[in-house]
Amino acid sequence: MNIVQLQEALVGAQKDFINQLEEALSRLEEEIKEASEVEHAGRAEWERSIGGYIDELHRVIFSLAEPRYGSEEEHKKIAELRKKLKDLYADFKNMVNK
Repeated sequence: MNIVQLQEALVGAQKDFINQLEEALSRLEEEIKEASEVEHAGRAEWERSIGGYIDELHRVIFSLAEPRYGSEEEHKKIAELRKKLKDLYADFKNMVNK
């Protein structure tokens, strides 16, 4: 494998990883919606679980390096992931404080 093929493989792997992170954020959004529909007395465990999931995604998404050989689209996707996570965290805090 030459250097160009290696770079292409790395870019492809990062694209797949970013797509999986997008899917994880979509699932997180669904979990927050479901949890907000549960009575407050019954969602403490759900809140702990979602909070841990948000923390883990935060560590992963905000430590994600900008792709050196990536396109402008990939840079935008990373910025969108970070913004969406911040928005979901705000939704989560609103749910907890209800």
